[in-house]
Formats: sequence, C-alpha cells, structure tokens
Amino acid sequence: MPSQHSSFAPARSSAPPRRSLHALTVQPGFRIKLKPRRDALTRVRHDLRSLLQSVVGYADLLAEPRYGVLSSEQERFVGHVRAAAGHLQELVDTCIELSRPENDNGRVLEAPQVQVGQSLQRVRNTLLARELCCDLTIAPELETRSVGLDVSILERALVGLAGVVTRDGAVALQLRASRLGSRILLTLSASDAGESELVNLEALEDQLGNRDFVRLKLSEVLLSRLGFATRIGANVDQAELVF
Repeated sequence: MPSQHSSFAPARSSAPPRRSLHALTVQPGFRIKLKPRRDALTRVRHDLRSLLQSVVGYADLLAEPRYGVLSSEQERFVGHVRAAAGHLQELVDTCIELSRPENDNGRVLEAPQVQVGQSLQRVRNTLLARELCCDLTIAPELETRSVGLDVSILERALVGLAGVVTRDGAVALQLRASRLGSRILLTLSASDAGESELVNLEALEDQLGNRDFVRLKLSEVLLSRLGFATRIGANVDQAELVF
C-alpha cells in the first residue's frame, strides 16, 4: 500500500470543500435574488412602441424636403400616418393602464412632496407645448402648499382631459385650483363652457365617441391612483377634480 508521500498516492486537493445548496440556503441572512418578472403586457407595449417609433421616424423622413417635395395629397397621407401612429400608441398605453389590478398603483415608492403651484405650472407648460392654450389661476394659499403627488401622472391625466374638454385645442382651457375645505379642487373648463350638471364618466358613455371615452377613462384611472375623485360636465366641456 503506497504511503502518503508516494507518487502513487492520490493527490490532495487544495480547493475548499464543496457545500451543498441546502447547506447554503439555511445560512442566516441568505437571500436568493431573482430577476424581476416582466409581464406580457409590458413586453407588448415595449415592442409596439418600438414599431410605432419606426413608423413615425420614416414618416418624418418622407416629409423632409431633401428626399423630394411632396404633393399636397402626399403630405396629407403622411399626416394621416403620423396621426394614426399617435392614436395607436394612446390606445396601447390605455390598455396597459386599464388592465392593472385596482389595488396596483404601479408605484413602489411613496410619492414625493411637491408644491401645488409649481406642479400646475408644469402642466400648463406642457399644454402650451401641445398647442393647447391654457389660462391658469391658483388660489394664493395653495401656491406653496406641499402635497404628496406624482406630477408626471397628474400631467398625463390632465393633458388627456384637456384634449377632450377643449375639443383638441379648438378653444382655450381654463385651469383653476382652489380650496374645498381642507381639500384641493381643480377645475378644467373650455372657454365657451356653459352651465351643465357634473356626473360620473359612466353616465356619458352612450353620448361619447370611442376615442373621447377612452381618453377620459384613462385620465380618470390615473387620477384615482393619485387620490383624485373625478366628475365630468354633462356637456363634456368641463371637469372637476377633488384631491
């Protein structure tokens, strides 16, 4: 029998002894980090957005003079392509939002504290950039009032509401912020709005076209996640939001 010093003796490994998976997982403080799961709708939205960006990009290239001057009819066709791509993206985003569970607000972190005045000024600037004329009035006591609010969601919701209320910028928008007891009241109204009863959106379902109803529904869902209660004027020319 060879000795431990013999060349025939099995070599001793210098590697540390192997530990079983069970032995590792029972160690105090052990955590398995899993890759976050991406749901199917998120994947669909990502792929559709990429395709739509390609459509819009090529439509922009077609409109460039360096690739040849388009006739008035061709310009109209290109405009229809771009508008249809934007509408499709709006529908995709709406489907994603409406498919979320009611108890899922889509946010893990608590909303940051923001000032009412600065937040609404940001919304107004976005509306102006989209060629929606907006007259903003804020009660002085609300200008510097801090609230927990995701401004990007508020902005998205109010842009959708403003588009419907003003008939896509056909008239100017009046945006007002005032106190309602201890709460905040936001009102959006078209410059030519008349007197009408404020109702829940579902009461207007039969008198609204598909696109307007979808836009209003998306805005309502987004606002509810922020803590707003929404009512729409029966003439669809104003909206009231209570926070």
